[in-house]
Amino acid sequence: MNTFDRYIFIQQMKPFVFFSFVLIGILWLIQSMPRLDDVISNGQSGLVFIKISILIFPQVILIVLPISAFASTIYAIHKLISESELLIFANAGISNTRLIIPVLIFGCSVCAILYFLSLYLVPLSQNKLRTDLYNIREEFSNRLIKDQQFFHPIKGVTIYIRESTDNGNIKGIFITDARQNDNRVTYSAREAIMSRTENGLMLVMQNGLLQVLDSSKTALTTLKFKRMGFELNNFLPTGPRKDISPVEIFPFSIISNPEKFGKENIYKTSEFISEAHIKLATPLSALALTLLALCAFSVSGLNRKRYFYTIILAITSAIFIQSMISALRTLVIKDISLFWVLYLPSILCILVSISLIYFHINISSLKVKKGLM
Repeated sequence: MNTFDRYIFIQQMKPFVFFSFVLIGILWLIQSMPRLDDVISNGQSGLVFIKISILIFPQVILIVLPISAFASTIYAIHKLISESELLIFANAGISNTRLIIPVLIFGCSVCAILYFLSLYLVPLSQNKLRTDLYNIREEFSNRLIKDQQFFHPIKGVTIYIRESTDNGNIKGIFITDARQNDNRVTYSAREAIMSRTENGLMLVMQNGLLQVLDSSKTALTTLKFKRMGFELNNFLPTGPRKDISPVEIFPFSIISNPEKFGKENIYKTSEFISEAHIKLATPLSALALTLLALCAFSVSGLNRKRYFYTIILAITSAIFIQSMISALRTLVIKDISLFWVLYLPSILCILVSISLIYFHINISSLKVKKGLM
């Protein structure tokens, strides 16, 4: 890069770092707070929450960087125009067409960072994050007979043990199962014993009461029992994970062997394929939005009087492009042969933006030359 390119590149990088920190901080806080409930309800320490929060970062950065690149380009070009720096460059013999080179370099740099995130770091961190959350819930089942507090292993289930011993003997147990909308089931017993079998965790309650409350909350069915046993596997995760999500798999692994995924999983093969192409298409949006920002100013003729309309047009177009990428994913899940449509919004935006930039800048140059003549 020469001095001009380096200067424009730095003018974009400064606001890019600022916007990235602000947006990443906000989105990271929004996504990490729900995880705090999982950590607290399963009796984990603050260090576990910090570890989980760090693992959320790559996914947050992947979402934020295209937006930051777009916002920083708008800010940088606005600053160059408002402070008449582009006019100074023009008087020094530097054409406005040269502006596209540092903008392209900046967009490609952000695009390269995003490809590293989407192809490697995000799948790695998401796999580690979901495995850790699974292990936290599984660890809960090993500590259940020792702890004496309310626990919520999964949504809708509450377990409380009053007293317990190391060998699994329990005095006073209360379990509420509200996972079904039709009724709420409550188990309570004076004594119980918990043991781990080959099939999982087994609970046998003695001298207890079973209560079933219907959805209208008007009918309560009560049943006393001397002995009742059931497995806790429905409440607590056991064994290796079987719910590996598409976001945890490296994209090229899916594309090279798509038949391998989705057979023994709750996700479909088409969901894995669409996620792989989303990861390949998303980084292109950073380059597309960067050029879109420059295009918006070029179409306005780099005129200060049109700033408001220029920025509104650019923001509206950016929102449309980003939403199209997400919307087209549903189409690909239904028909994987249409995977190429995921790349269309970004590629079309890049081609149209470059064409309009050159067209309007060249038109402006011709007008200037005619005026001089």
